[in-house]
Amino acid sequence: MEGNFTIILNDGKIAKLSKKAADLSEMFKGMIIIPEEEQIPLETDSNTFEKIKEYLEHFAGNSPPEIQKPLKSTDMKNNTDEWSANFVDKLTIKELANLISASHLIQANSLLNLGCAKLVSLCKGKSEEEIFKIFGVPENYFTPEKKEQIKENNKWIEEIFQ
Repeated sequence: MEGNFTIILNDGKIAKLSKKAADLSEMFKGMIIIPEEEQIPLETDSNTFEKIKEYLEHFAGNSPPEIQKPLKSTDMKNNTDEWSANFVDKLTIKELANLISASHLIQANSLLNLGCAKLVSLCKGKSEEEIFKIFGVPENYFTPEKKEQIKENNKWIEEIFQ
């Protein structure tokens, strides 16, 4: 696939993404016939998009390695290839959250899985208090009843990522 997509981001900046790199995004794959001069709006900021672009262009349409579930380790280098581990390890919590959200939006499933795996690696083996601290949640943010409701509604997470 030759050519680029022209993307207008929610902070008004315009970016280009090669159609070859965009092949890892189901959303962009479905837009392959859109000419380069047509701008595609994308609800993410330019910093997040640059990270997405870096990932997509690194793999350039080739499938990244699968991430085994449950995760083997809290060290991402034991869960994926070295490049992907280094890529995701350098992100802040806010950048990681934005990356996960934008990856979901553009249906870049391998990047979404990588971001979620990093998120899980941050929580694996940690107490509730440690997890709250990682994500900047104030100590008394949730009532005990709300905590129980959240745990009950999300049991599937523990089953998948033990």
